[in-house]
Amino acid sequence: MKPAFLASALTLSLFALAPTAHADVDYELRITNAAQHLAEVRATFPAVQGNTLDVQMPNWRTGRYQILNLANGVRLFKAVNAKGEPLEVHKTDKGTWRVQTRPGEPVTVSYELYANLLAERTRHIDDTHAYLDASGVFVYAAPLRSEPVKIKLDVPAGWQSRSGMDAGGCDHCFVAPNYDVLVDSPIETGIHEFYSTTVDGRKIELAIWGRGNYDGKQMSADLQKIVAATGKLYANKWPYQQRYLFIVHATDSAGGATEHINSTVIQRPRWKFGTHKDYLGFLRTAAHEFFHTWNVKAYRPKEMVPYDYQNENYNPLLWVAEGNTSYFEELIVLRAGLAKRDEFLEEHARLIDDYRHQPGRFQQSATESSFDEWIAVGGERARNASVNIYSKGHLLGLAMDIELRRQTKGARGLEDVHRILFDQHSVAQGGYDPAAVKAALKQVSGQDWSGWWNQYVDGTAEIPFETLLQNVGLQYLIDVPKDEEQKQEWWAGWKLKEASDPALVTEVERDSPAWKAGVVAGDTLLAVNGIKVSAKDVGDKLWLSKTGPFKLHLFRRDELRELELNPVLQPKGKAKVKALDKPDAEQKALSSAWLGVAWSKDEPAKK
Repeated sequence: MKPAFLASALTLSLFALAPTAHADVDYELRITNAAQHLAEVRATFPAVQGNTLDVQMPNWRTGRYQILNLANGVRLFKAVNAKGEPLEVHKTDKGTWRVQTRPGEPVTVSYELYANLLAERTRHIDDTHAYLDASGVFVYAAPLRSEPVKIKLDVPAGWQSRSGMDAGGCDHCFVAPNYDVLVDSPIETGIHEFYSTTVDGRKIELAIWGRGNYDGKQMSADLQKIVAATGKLYANKWPYQQRYLFIVHATDSAGGATEHINSTVIQRPRWKFGTHKDYLGFLRTAAHEFFHTWNVKAYRPKEMVPYDYQNENYNPLLWVAEGNTSYFEELIVLRAGLAKRDEFLEEHARLIDDYRHQPGRFQQSATESSFDEWIAVGGERARNASVNIYSKGHLLGLAMDIELRRQTKGARGLEDVHRILFDQHSVAQGGYDPAAVKAALKQVSGQDWSGWWNQYVDGTAEIPFETLLQNVGLQYLIDVPKDEEQKQEWWAGWKLKEASDPALVTEVERDSPAWKAGVVAGDTLLAVNGIKVSAKDVGDKLWLSKTGPFKLHLFRRDELRELELNPVLQPKGKAKVKALDKPDAEQKALSSAWLGVAWSKDEPAKK
């Protein structure tokens, strides 16, 4: 049965119609069937000039550089004038409805919304909560994008509603100065734990939805430390006013996080908070998203100022917007006293090792990766032919920070570059471009960074990690335990599905021994030199033979094949970043200035 307020005449609307004269854009959302993820939405727009009004649902949401087709959750779209009389509606593209109206008359549109996109962090309604990101919930009209908005929710009894927006005079009401603030201020309404603390006189709030093995009180205390440490990076110049909200979803099926101007949403498996390693992962994510309150929300690449919600926002600097943020997440957690120096170094050893097994780093630059993020792919193709804006930008951030410390004898670093971008290239000032970033680097260091930029940002030159790390008394190496009997292992260059038996190949690294042998993703490895193998024991089975080549049997398209594999010997151990054997006092001092953490007492400096 069609809902009454969506009937053709719309005379029995579940929402009262707005007054004829009204400057604000009014939104109302009523949850009609929470278990089935359904709601009814109404939006009233004040009068505009002309005989038509284009009403649109964004095609993507900020923080996710991918077209998401968010209008696919809308059905039964109707429009009426101030008298409740139906207006003609014609859909002109996947996210645009053209309403035939008359000059001087407000327009009210209404529609049924299906909200079951939790993992996309756009809209989700069930019998315990609703998460509402306006980009996937509330339509807008471009001529009225800068008008004040009001939001009213009709939700089940006992629910509480939270948002970074200001309250609007009732328990489930909010107000925002314009649609851009609304679309960047998600709402969490439902049943959740709530905590509040302060940093520098500003409230830091935490709402947790879902059961899990977390300690909300401890999370709130640690988020307070993260906020304080991040603020120091920017000399305690805050981009938000008096309140910031952390929304945490403890889930079974969703994971990820998204930044907003006054809040963030973080999704993690409900049982991934208990161990130190898992909890550290949560803290790093929280630091990442909070740093975004400056980098991306307060200042961002100029091509995204203002956001174009209907089209791709191409730009060459997502590696700064996202990748540098990934770098600072590690630094913030370290400086907040929530991670140890060795944990910081361990994570960077892992990142460098992983990066050096990405042949795509020689095929795509950071600039190209940023521009192409809108069409980025994952898996084997991504590693063999691309670089990731997050990991490449993270490691470029590491390189920039150490080099800046070297050039300034420890006095200044990458945080100073970001302070300049915040002060001189905010959203209100139009954002930043490559020239602005290079100018900030020069302002901090006194050096021209054009050559460096050409090599490592616009180009694909190998980042000189060994030299960089040596400047701060460190080295990158494969650490083989002294008591390990087997010091080497055969390396083929494939990735196998965990615990698969027989072993299923998921990726093959470009130009690796497996690549050269003709192994491809999707092959099922059966035997090496006539001995059956699984994902768990293939390395041990290879080690039974001290020399190659190896006879490899596999299935491809259900057909048996035989290939010749020539793996290479490499040290058997774990990638590590650790102190040089005899670092000098200058290297120690530079390291301490870089990390903001004193050199470990068990790592003496050479006198």
